[in-house]
Amino acid sequence: MDLDPNNNQIGVSYIEIPLSAKVVRLDTVPSTNNGHLVFGHDSGDFFGESEAIAYSRLIYNRDINFPNANAVLDSVRFNFNVRFVLADNLSSPRTIRMHQLKEQIRDITYYTNDGLKFEEEPVITASFNFQNRQDTLVSAKVDNEFVRNLFDEIKSGKNFTDIFTFREFLPGFAFTGDKNEQTAFTVRPGSNTGMVFFYRNEGDTVSRTYPIATGLNFNVARHFSQYKANTTGAAVENVTQAHVAYDVGDKVGMKGLSNLVVKIETEALSRFLDTLQNVTFNRVILEMGPLQKNRPTHRPFDTSIMYFTNETNRILRRSDGRQLFVQPDNRPQFDPETGEPASETPSLLFHDREENIMLQSLTAHVNAIYRGRLQRRDFLLYPGQAGADDFTFSMKENVWDKNTIKLKIFYSRTRVL
Repeated sequence: MDLDPNNNQIGVSYIEIPLSAKVVRLDTVPSTNNGHLVFGHDSGDFFGESEAIAYSRLIYNRDINFPNANAVLDSVRFNFNVRFVLADNLSSPRTIRMHQLKEQIRDITYYTNDGLKFEEEPVITASFNFQNRQDTLVSAKVDNEFVRNLFDEIKSGKNFTDIFTFREFLPGFAFTGDKNEQTAFTVRPGSNTGMVFFYRNEGDTVSRTYPIATGLNFNVARHFSQYKANTTGAAVENVTQAHVAYDVGDKVGMKGLSNLVVKIETEALSRFLDTLQNVTFNRVILEMGPLQKNRPTHRPFDTSIMYFTNETNRILRRSDGRQLFVQPDNRPQFDPETGEPASETPSLLFHDREENIMLQSLTAHVNAIYRGRLQRRDFLLYPGQAGADDFTFSMKENVWDKNTIKLKIFYSRTRVL
C-alpha cells in the first residue's frame, strides 16, 4: 500500500479481527405479487428438507374474439418463462407440474407460510432439459382432457363473461416440482407463462391463437409462493422463535423464502478500537467463506444488504422510519443535520464467484465509528439489493463456516504534532 510521506502517518499495521455469527428467524415475509413463482424441492444438512409451492391466478384476453362454435383445436402449448433452476446437477430433465386450485386467490397479502388447497393430481406435467441454460423460455405441447374441455369452455364463452365469473370457473394453478428430482424453480409470471390454444375456425388455412396466462401485457395475475420445511435433524431444527439469535454450530446460513438470515456480531471490533489512539484506517474488509454451494447449476445469492441491528435482532430504523444499513465507502456515513446514520444507498456484501467468498469494504464505516460519528452495530445479512427483495425470488442459499468471518484491517498511526 502506497502512503503519502507528507500525511503524518507512520507505517501500516495489519490485523484480522474474527467476528461471531448466529442465525435469526425473521417475521414471516410477504411474497405476494413479487414477480416470481418459486416452487420445487431442496434438501441438505443445514436447512433440512425444503419445499416451495407457487400459486397464481390466470388472465384471459377480453379484447380478442373467442373461437367460433365449430372451431377445431389444433394444439395447446404451455410456456414457462424460467429464471432460475437450482439443483446439484442438471444432467437429466426436470419436471414442472400444474394443479388446479380448489379455492380462489383472494385480494389479501399472502406470506411465505400461507398456502391454498389444490387438486393432488396435476392437470399438466412437463419435463425439460436445463443442462445448458437455466434462464430461458421453455414450452411443452399438452393434449389431455383438461385442455380439450377448457377449449370447449372458451368456445362457449359462458364462463368468460367477466373476470369474476372466470375466477369462479378456474381459480388458477399451483406450481410444484418432483421431490425425487431435488430441483427448485423460479418462473416469471406474465404473458410468457401460460397456455396458448392454437385453433382454426371454419375456412381458416392457418391457426389462430387464444392465450390464457399468468399475465397479459404489463398486467401480471395475482400470485405468491409458499415455503415449507422439515428441519428434523437439521442444523436449524431449534431455530423456532422470531427475532432470537441462535447458535446452531460451526456453520451459519440463509435461504430464500425461509425467513432465516445471519446476524454478524461486531463486539470484537469495539474491543479492538478501544485499544487504539491516533490511527487512520486505510482499508477495512469484511470477508467470509467459502460458501458450501457454488456451482453453475446452484449459485448462492450474489449480494446481501448489511442491515443494522442490536440485541432486538430486528432491523433498526432512523427517527424518520427509514431502515438503517451500511453505506458504501464513497457515500456519507451520517446525516450532518440530524446526526443519525445515513440511509441512502446500501453497501452490498457481494459473492466473489472465483474465490467463492463474500466480502465488502467497510473502511468509511469503521472510520466513522472510530471517530464517534456512528455507533457500532451488529449486522443482519439480508439477500438482495436496493429495490429488489431477492429473499423471496428463489430457494438459493448461502451456508458457510462461521469461523471464517473476519475483518481484515489495515491502519496507520498518526503523528501528534
